[in-house]
This record gives sequence, C-alpha cells and structure tokens, in this order.
Amino acid sequence: MTSIRVFLLLIISFISFTDDHESDESMGFILLSTYEMAYGSKYADLEKNLITEAKAGVKDGYDSCSLYRHAQGSQRAFYMVCSFKTMDQFAKIMEAPRDYSNDKQLFASHSDHILSRVVVELDSPPPFVMFGKWKPGPNLSMGQFSERMSSFQKAFSKGFKGCNEYIHAWGPEYAGYLACGFNSWKDFAKKSQAAGGYVTAALNEYAVTGIVEHSDELLVRVYPK
Repeated sequence: MTSIRVFLLLIISFISFTDDHESDESMGFILLSTYEMAYGSKYADLEKNLITEAKAGVKDGYDSCSLYRHAQGSQRAFYMVCSFKTMDQFAKIMEAPRDYSNDKQLFASHSDHILSRVVVELDSPPPFVMFGKWKPGPNLSMGQFSERMSSFQKAFSKGFKGCNEYIHAWGPEYAGYLACGFNSWKDFAKKSQAAGGYVTAALNEYAVTGIVEHSDELLVRVYPK
C-alpha cells in the first residue's frame, strides 16, 4: 500500500511540474536576464554593451527586447527582458551560432530566468517599472500561491493602472513576479499611494500569506529610449 501511495504522489508531482512549465505557453514567455554591476565599473560601459545585446536579441529572433537600469532596490544591476511566444521559437534562437569567445565580461554576476506570462496589461515597455517578486513557503500548494499572486496583481493593478504578472517557468528559483508601469517619480508617488489600500486589503484576505520572501525593485528604462 505504501509503495502505491508513493507512486501516486510521484505521478501527481510530475503532472504539477508539467502544468507549471507548459500550461501558460499560449500566453508566451519572457527571458529575464539580470546583470549586476561590478565594483568600480561604470554604468555607461555596461549599458552600452547591453543595449547592443538587446538589439542583437531581436535579430536573433526574439519578438522584442528592452533594457532597464536599477534605480532603487536590492542590487545595482541592469535587467534585460526579451519576449517570445513558444519554446520552439526559443530553441531556434538558442541554436543560432554566436561566438562569445572574445567578449569581455563587464558585469559581476548574471542570471537568466524564463517566466511564463499569466496576465498582460502593459502594451509596451513603460518608462519606469516597479518589479516585485514573491517566493512561496513550503506550506503553500501551487494553487494557493497562484491565488495569492492573482490577488496581489489585481491590487497593484488598481493602483498602478496596469501590471503584468509572471510565474517561474525555467531557471534558478520558483517565484511569482509583477511588473507595474509608471511615467515619472511624481507618478510613482501618486500610484504607490493609491495601491497601498488595495494591497493591504489583498493581504488581509489570508490569515497566513505563506510568502517567505518579497522584494521590490524600481527600474528605469534605458532601451528603447
């Protein structure tokens, strides 16, 4: 009996893993690449290099690529976002020959995350972005975490008038993400204040949120201008 239960748990886990990685394919994906500033380096040098990379990404086959620079948050870094519709499209991009052997690394650290689109409300890359990340604790099922992320998305969207929601597809961590746009720091002050009440109400929906880690990054667009 025990072996049967273990087998059933393995099947359920596999189905959940498959659903998490492929069920949102019709909404498309983004490749989120983060480049942390090296100590003593210049923003302008890395920015110029990454703008070239963003332009090359579109030539390689991504639907679009945009680049953001850290303004406030946890790390001084650049964030490149390249969008694509299917994993077949991503495969063709990755199979295109490119020689990096003579490139000089201008960043301190780097990470790539493939995220599935869950909600899309931003038509184009806004001038500024509030990029939020939520990581669930082990006590939350995928369904419970999805329910919480949906509540957070709706709350922030009411204040910011448009927020995209993403969920982990492939990469180094399992998390949910929101990208909310604003047009200036004055606009951020207005929208963040408006969102406060809605976010508090969303949090109060749950006796225990089950979120073990959260961060907010405020980013400014550097490409396209």
